[in-house]
Amino acid sequence: MSIRAIIRRYRERPLGQSLVEFALILPVFLVIVSTAVDLGRIAYARVTIANVAREASFQAAQTPTAYQAGQPCDPADTDANLVICRAILESSGSVVTVTPADIALSCDPACASGLGNTVTVTATGRFNLLTPVMAVFFGGTTITFTSSSTNQISTLPPLTPVAATAVPPTDTPAPSTTATAEPTATPLPDCSGVSAGFSFTKTPSSNKSPVTVTVTDTTIWNPACTTVWAWDWGDGITTYGRIQAPHVYYNAGPTNKTFIITLAVTSGVFYDTAGGYAILVKP
Repeated sequence: MSIRAIIRRYRERPLGQSLVEFALILPVFLVIVSTAVDLGRIAYARVTIANVAREASFQAAQTPTAYQAGQPCDPADTDANLVICRAILESSGSVVTVTPADIALSCDPACASGLGNTVTVTATGRFNLLTPVMAVFFGGTTITFTSSSTNQISTLPPLTPVAATAVPPTDTPAPSTTATAEPTATPLPDCSGVSAGFSFTKTPSSNKSPVTVTVTDTTIWNPACTTVWAWDWGDGITTYGRIQAPHVYYNAGPTNKTFIITLAVTSGVFYDTAGGYAILVKP
């Protein structure tokens, strides 16, 4: 059959036949498209729930006791439930549904600062398929994802206090009838009153990246004690010193990120931490 004959035959096909063929192909095409979309959403859901567990675990490593099982995040008192607050914030706006009851925390062997003490956060989320096509493979249109993340509880090594050295007495030239007084030991300073604390300001007020945070130390300590300030900025950076330069946070998107600032102060052999403050950074 020549090419002209094929073209002529194609042109002579009735419109009704074309519509019927289109109607037969359209459902198949829509099923293929919806399945491809669901596969992409499933991959995104798995990444999201892994991020939820990881972010909550990072927070728990700093504040392992700031966790109230099954309780919602109270905007008026976020310090009491920082772990769940951070998990819910990470899942907000995603395709995965995470509730406070879906966040579980456990410590091994204890939820306290110390080498070897770890904290594990397990996050569970639910994801709904757009179409029932993939339900055959997952046993329903609702899929449950679970992810766990473990971190070492934040621990700083204690500082060894430097003992005060008494000045030896000066030898008295002989002969001398004046008795030389025995040197008295200088008592060590009391460092137990250390109380870590700080305030901060941030710009811009819209929280749009980049966000600059300036901290002001309000720690109470004995100046006679050897004291170390350790600032954990929540983005993998830790700096030392009472006075800090402004810190800049970046977020390349696509979702909001929260960074927790934590201050740990060691004075002599005494250690204290300030409650973590959450810094929201939008794309």
